[in-house]
Amino acid sequence: MLLVSCNSSKKLIKKETSDKNTTLFNIKPLEGEKESLEKELDTYLNKLSTFDTDAIVDMTYPRLFSVIDLDLYRQYIASMMNSTDIKMNSYETNVTKITPILRFTNETEFSQVNYDTKVSINFLNDRLYNTDEKINFLYDALVHKYGQKNIQMDVKKRILTIRRSEKLLIIKEKGGAWKFLGDNSKYRQLYPSFLPYEILSNLDRKQSPKKKKHKKK
Repeated sequence: MLLVSCNSSKKLIKKETSDKNTTLFNIKPLEGEKESLEKELDTYLNKLSTFDTDAIVDMTYPRLFSVIDLDLYRQYIASMMNSTDIKMNSYETNVTKITPILRFTNETEFSQVNYDTKVSINFLNDRLYNTDEKINFLYDALVHKYGQKNIQMDVKKRILTIRRSEKLLIIKEKGGAWKFLGDNSKYRQLYPSFLPYEILSNLDRKQSPKKKKHKKK
């Protein structure tokens, strides 16, 4: 949901944040980590749905703010609730996939999440999209981006509903708590500037299928 499109990017320094020559092996996650991750994910998505600015910032992966201005990021979230032009009626989420947790020998852990969202927006400002031409332009642009089946427009009530699929990275560093990071094309342009190498090198990693054991007859 939270885009890096608020022109808050700091000047990027093109460097990896971890030494590529450091060998980090995958090790078995601690018992109960899956349950802990799912609980924190549920909390985070709940905070997104209520646009709880302080909680969202607190649960965001902190290294992001080495390339994104924290104050502008906070203002961007708050503007969703404080706008006099639009009102966020609802923000619903449904998790569709959580990848197995990867744990490295430096005790960093991470997982990737896919989830669907349904956002309902009410246009409060009568000057916004106040002609058929403007409404049709908005509708066509959104259909082009998200697909016709994912866009609903109630012209009379001035309510727009958007369905979309989104992704997150969930990261836990040694001694810390689970933190969350948006995963889209804009974020991925920034990843090399602040993500640890062990995570960068394992993004979208396909899990090897477990071999079935055959019983001896």
